[in-house]
Amino acid sequence: MSTSSIERRLRRRSVHRSRSTAVSVALVVTALVAAWIGTESVLKAIGQAPLLADPQTVVDTALKPDAAFTTIAEVIAAVLVIAGIVLVVLALKPGRMSRSAIDHDRGAVVIDTRILASTAANAAASAAHLPESNTSATARGHHTEVRVVPLSGIPVDQAAVRDAVQERLGRLGGKHGTRVKVHVEQKGTLS
Repeated sequence: MSTSSIERRLRRRSVHRSRSTAVSVALVVTALVAAWIGTESVLKAIGQAPLLADPQTVVDTALKPDAAFTTIAEVIAAVLVIAGIVLVVLALKPGRMSRSAIDHDRGAVVIDTRILASTAANAAASAAHLPESNTSATARGHHTEVRVVPLSGIPVDQAAVRDAVQERLGRLGGKHGTRVKVHVEQKGTLS
C-alpha cells in the first residue's frame, strides 16, 4: 500500500464518523434472533421443551390471534418500527464530523473546522480594520461564511474582506477558501 493511499485513508477516517456501532448492534440483534429460532427448532426436533416459545405455536397463534397476542404483536411492531427509523436516520445522516483535512507534504493533517472559522474571522477583522469581536465565521467543507458588524459610520469593503479571507484560507490548502461568502450587517456598533 502506497503512502498516499494510507494518508487518504487516515484523512477519511479522521473526517468521517464511523457507523460501525450501529451496524454491530443490528448484526448482534439479528444473530440473537436467528440463534433463538435455530435453538427452538432443534429443541422441537429432538422433542425437548422450548426455551421461550415453540416456533409452531407462535405461528399458529399469529394465524389465530387473541387479544393478548395482538397487544404483544403491536408492542413488538412498535419497537421494530422505532429501531428501523433509528437505523435509517443513522444511515442517511451526514457522516462528516466538524474536521477538515489539509494538504501537507509531510503527511495527513486534520484540523477542527472551528480553527478554520476562527482564521477566517481573524482575516476578515484585519481586512476590515475592525476588532475581532465584530466578526464571526462558520466553515463547513469548502464553504466559509463570514459575518461582519461594522463600526458606525465606517464602511466595510466586502470584496476586500472576501479576498483577505480567501487568501488566508488558501494558504492552508487548495480547497479551503474557494467558496467564501461575506455578509456585512446593515447596522453597525459604536466604537
